[in-house]
Amino acid sequence: MRQNNPVLAIVAVLAVVLVAACAPTAEEGTVAIDQLRDEITYYPAQTGATWQYLPEGARLNAPRAGIVVEGPTVVDGEVWISFREIRPGFEQRSYRQVRPEGVFLHSQVRLGITTLRYDPPLQEFPAPDSLRVGTQWSGETTVHLTLTGDTDTEQRHVSYVYTVVDQRTVTVPAGEIEVYVIDLTTRLLDEEGIVVDEESLQTWFTPYLGEVRLRTGHVLVETNVPLPGVEAGSGG
Repeated sequence: MRQNNPVLAIVAVLAVVLVAACAPTAEEGTVAIDQLRDEITYYPAQTGATWQYLPEGARLNAPRAGIVVEGPTVVDGEVWISFREIRPGFEQRSYRQVRPEGVFLHSQVRLGITTLRYDPPLQEFPAPDSLRVGTQWSGETTVHLTLTGDTDTEQRHVSYVYTVVDQRTVTVPAGEIEVYVIDLTTRLLDEEGIVVDEESLQTWFTPYLGEVRLRTGHVLVETNVPLPGVEAGSGG
């Protein structure tokens, strides 16, 4: 991300919006995954839940991306859940709420680079149990971007549309998993409402498990979130 171009900074961050982190590297033969004690929900957000990912085509001992649910924290006077994501050269915290109407993103803090706040919060997922092929949800938000060390805040208006385009069974290092394929299109608008940039990305999601493929192209290798028919922690 170029700090001298906040428009591109916003688009780049929206491109990797996600649902946090384990160590960015993995040592062969030493991976240990703890089992969660709390009941897993449709959109997993239980404290201690972890997911580990690798880029498609990477060796299993390559540096991993990780996501961990750090737990509830107070942001702007409200309780949000902190998700921490780490991969080589990248660290970010995202603050979410899981509500009856879906999952909402309040803000993201990229360590040493930027803080982004979404007003209103960006809706990442619809109400639990509502995912079907053809399901679509959308919204608009104003992104407030502050570069680290800068007192000025840039504001940009963004519209977004999520669409469930497919349901399929995929094989990833973590196992054979049924996923919903979700496309995301974001449009960055200028002050007159004219589209100045557009981005389309895709993720795979499985209820009660989490993201199987991130929008960055990373696929699931290990997790401590159990799924019937998939042994937690397999694939390492």
